[in-house]
Amino acid sequence: MSKKIITMGLSLLLAFSVFATSVEKVSQGLEEFSIQLFDVIPNVALQQGVWPEAWIGKVFPSVPPHFGVGTSLGVAKLPLAGLNNALSQLNEVSGGASLPSLGENLVFPTLTADARIGGLLLPFDIGVSFMRLPNMTFGPITFDFLTIGGSLRYAILQDKVLIPAISVGAGFMYNKGYVEVKVEDTAYVRSDFETTTIFFEAQVSKKLLFLVPFVGFRGVLDKSTNSWAWAYDVAFNGYQVGQVEKGTVNRAFGDQFHPQIFGGIGFDIMLFHASLSASYDFVSSIWGANLGLRFQL
Repeated sequence: MSKKIITMGLSLLLAFSVFATSVEKVSQGLEEFSIQLFDVIPNVALQQGVWPEAWIGKVFPSVPPHFGVGTSLGVAKLPLAGLNNALSQLNEVSGGASLPSLGENLVFPTLTADARIGGLLLPFDIGVSFMRLPNMTFGPITFDFLTIGGSLRYAILQDKVLIPAISVGAGFMYNKGYVEVKVEDTAYVRSDFETTTIFFEAQVSKKLLFLVPFVGFRGVLDKSTNSWAWAYDVAFNGYQVGQVEKGTVNRAFGDQFHPQIFGGIGFDIMLFHASLSASYDFVSSIWGANLGLRFQL
């Protein structure tokens, strides 16, 4: 009898140990994904407000005054390894919550309204951008994303016959939102993020007929707080069994520096301007791309 009790006790202890290990791995996976978002969100944000011209000109004195308004569609690579690890372990912990396995990467989208106006007297310009994507669903993943930002550029060289335009500048972006994977009311994983990004940049452009090729470099710093959570609530052997875990990961300004190169080509056709550009983060190996459409003088 005592042998049976000891055996049962050891079995329960082993089962609890396996359960505790799986619970820990779910949390580790979400923490890994939250850290990946630290790198992705600044790169996503910086797909916004990309203008081919290193300097758009003055608003005064100038005829016509130089300004522009439009929209841009941006994308950046989002690695999903940590999120997939969390989903896999959560399915085991919950006894089969049927949370889906995702691909290796996801294309993280942005759709932004932006504007830029030339400087008064001096050769500078100021740009602003805004985006709100509420509860956007891509397959099993739901995004909520808010961005507001701006930048100032100063032209140290102006575009002339044999001289390109060269500008230096700085800007900021504020991002807030979440990423969630959910199966009805059975189980979910979620990561809420809040990121403030500051950047310094240099850009070169040259107008050739109606084409404006350009290239630039940015140095990027961010301050981020990501709060992750996961939960399940399932029936097991006639009993309702549940678990909830939460955690927070932080990054301060200066913890990570992101050198980023960007470039592309603009199309200047009368008042209609368009641009295609791409970027690459050398530290995080994250690529991004942008399509811009705008009315510009």
